Amino acid sequence: MRRFSRLHQPRAGFTLLETLVVLSLIGLLAGMASPLLHSPAERLRLESATRSFCAVLRASRARSIANNQETIVVIDVVNKTYASPVINNGRFPSDASIQIEVANTRYLGENLGTIVFFPDGASTGGNITLKLSKTNARISVNWLTGGAKCVFG
Repeated sequence: MRRFSRLHQPRAGFTLLETLVVLSLIGLLAGMASPLLHSPAERLRLESATRSFCAVLRASRARSIANNQETIVVIDVVNKTYASPVINNGRFPSDASIQIEVANTRYLGENLGTIVFFPDGASTGGNITLKLSKTNARISVNWLTGGAKCVFG
């Protein structure tokens, strides 16, 4: 009689299925939480800032053509900002280094430069280089066409 009663007693512990379900839930939660704990990759931050700036340049050119008047984009190297009539203020990553090459007549000082878009689509042109650790990006504005080109490297 003793043997029979031992076989039907409930065992303590968890089944394999219960353990697998709990482990998979923990893994799922850890996978969802890890992007929240880490800052975005430097390359992605730089690409995002560069694409935003290129969009502002293109929109400024389009506005200049549409309104038949000059549109000026101002780049501040020290504060790492840019401004245009299209947007009030844009920002580059705070830890990025910025170099600008624009026409000598378009420097507003050592740390400020402008790119002017004309009603015919042309511009004063220029090159802006952004560096963030090992990653860099170059924005080129063609003086003849006013087109903005973004290159990541």
